[in-house]
Amino acid sequence: MPEPDVVTIPNVDLVRVGVHEISTGTWRVTPEDLADAVAAHRAGAIRDAVIKLGHTGMGDAAPALGRVSNLQLGESGNVLIGDFHGVPKAVAAVIRRAYPQRSVEGWVNYTDPVSGRGFRFVLTAVALLGAELPGVDGLADLGDVAALYGVAASRVALPSATTPNATEAPRTDTRARAVKVAAARRRRSNRTNGD
Repeated sequence: MPEPDVVTIPNVDLVRVGVHEISTGTWRVTPEDLADAVAAHRAGAIRDAVIKLGHTGMGDAAPALGRVSNLQLGESGNVLIGDFHGVPKAVAAVIRRAYPQRSVEGWVNYTDPVSGRGFRFVLTAVALLGAELPGVDGLADLGDVAALYGVAASRVALPSATTPNATEAPRTDTRARAVKVAAARRRRSNRTNGD
């Protein structure tokens, strides 16, 4: 069976230090949170984050559109950066226009069940967003990445799901989440419009 035609989109900004209004509420991201995401990745405490379409998507039938590898810190520890690895060329070709935003998912205050080591934040997924705005502001535009590396890319940003440990799945209350997202959008729109 031939290998699928895939590409790597390097150096994608994923999360920036700051206070962000995300779908689950206010998320205060610190340099220590980002450093722990890198440490958990390097320690193998959690699998490489999957790249997927949207946050809710097709549930357990959703395809993985690649993985996030090579997590590192940029801008003196203020930005989490990773490579989108194994992205099908067909997806990479349309990502810039069809999915111009990105949003992270992760666990906050995660304890590795094998080592017992705690991490303030671990990255579990990156959702590609089309019509939805991300919760994290100020990420680099991936249109420049596309030109630099010769692949289609996009600007993407990130809200996060939270769970305290590996044995407890993230809670999903769709209606409550939708209300929070709408409120965050209104606040963001009001800030943007100067109201």
